[in-house]
Amino acid sequence: MNHIIATDPDGGTAVLTTDSPASHYGVPVLRIGAADVEGDFGPADLIGDIDRPETLATAACIVAGWAMNAERSEDEREAARAFLGQWPEGPQIS
Repeated sequence: MNHIIATDPDGGTAVLTTDSPASHYGVPVLRIGAADVEGDFGPADLIGDIDRPETLATAACIVAGWAMNAERSEDEREAARAFLGQWPEGPQIS
C-alpha cells in the first residue's frame, strides 16, 4: 500500500506505506524522502529541525491532518487509522 501524503517542488515526497522493513503486520509507516528529512517514521516520531522547535511536528499530526481532508477515500482513512492507532495517546481520526 502506498498513499501519497505530500510532495514538494524539489521532488520530495511523504508516503504512507507498508513497503518498509519498519512496517509490521500491514500497518503503514510514514516514509519521507526530501532534501532535509529522510526515513521511515512512526506516529510518535518528531519531524522537523530540532534547532527550530517551531518546525517540529509528530508524524501522527501530519497524517491526521492529511486524513481529515474531505477528499480522502475510505482506503486512505483506514490506512491513516491503522498508522495512528499505533500511538493511542496521539491524535486519532474517526
